[in-house]
Amino acid sequence: MTTPTPGGLLPRLGTAHDVISHTGFVLGAGAIGLIVVIYAYEVTMRYFFVAPTMWASDFVSFLLLFSVFLVMPWLTREGGHVAVTLLPDMLPERLGALVLRLGWVAGAAACLWAAWISLQENIVLFERGTATLTVVRFPKWTLTAVITYGLLNSGLYFARLAVAGATGVQGDGGRHA
Repeated sequence: MTTPTPGGLLPRLGTAHDVISHTGFVLGAGAIGLIVVIYAYEVTMRYFFVAPTMWASDFVSFLLLFSVFLVMPWLTREGGHVAVTLLPDMLPERLGALVLRLGWVAGAAACLWAAWISLQENIVLFERGTATLTVVRFPKWTLTAVITYGLLNSGLYFARLAVAGATGVQGDGGRHA
């Protein structure tokens, strides 16, 4: 019988999860930058050249969705999600830690359940070949897949926090004074 080593499978999976989520964070931040560029281009074309674009508004909407759901897991990891910790902060430390852990379990359950629902919708949209009703049409499942990604990975971070306990995986795990 072998004993688990510090470089075992779970730490490596956690590291891979962190790398994927950080990459999503960078891409989500890039989407915000691209929104600024597209709006600046649209304003310039509309008011200086009297040639408004037909596609800018659609792409800004899609990029906003990307920015939210690509960044969400990293913010969950860092404790940047909304956390009302009045009750855990008022309780004795051990009981407060238990309440936080139960909150993380609830957050994991909610996110993973929503990810499952979103995944089912991704499959339906893919099978039907549903496309966006925009100037530039493309498969709608590509948008809902980003939603599934964000919900799934945030759920996994909440689960990691719950398993790790009140000290959290990284940062303060949402416990703010």
